[in-house]
Amino acid sequence: MATGGQALNRPTLPAGYRFSPNNDDLIVYYLKRKVLGQQLPADIIPTTDVYASSPNKLPLDDFKGGEANEWFFFSTRSKDDDVIELDGGYYAIDPEGSSPDGKETEWMVEEFRVNPEFVPVDNDDRSTQEKIENLVACKISRVQPEPEW
Repeated sequence: MATGGQALNRPTLPAGYRFSPNNDDLIVYYLKRKVLGQQLPADIIPTTDVYASSPNKLPLDDFKGGEANEWFFFSTRSKDDDVIELDGGYYAIDPEGSSPDGKETEWMVEEFRVNPEFVPVDNDDRSTQEKIENLVACKISRVQPEPEW
């Protein structure tokens, strides 16, 4: 039975540690290993479909141990569209993509992919090739808006 409001088997870091990888570490030690089915240094990044809902509706509580206003998730990659509209908002995949209403939010999503040239995969291994093409690591940040004076 869970105690203190925590679910069973929820990965956590030891007291005093924060999960704050640089971009290279996130790709090499987490995403690449996830794609290849290898053990992760810390099984702390949950998997969810980031692009299925707006950031404020993501299961942010499933990620523990990071910096304030920063969350990480494994997800399927974004579609090839420049803008994904949902829940009255949008994801601008390409920074040049025009927004539906021109209003920015306090949320930012950075998507990280594995370069297929650096992953040793047998040509017959379609499963791993599909993971390389479709699995991404997303860093979700909530930017505090500047006060209006």
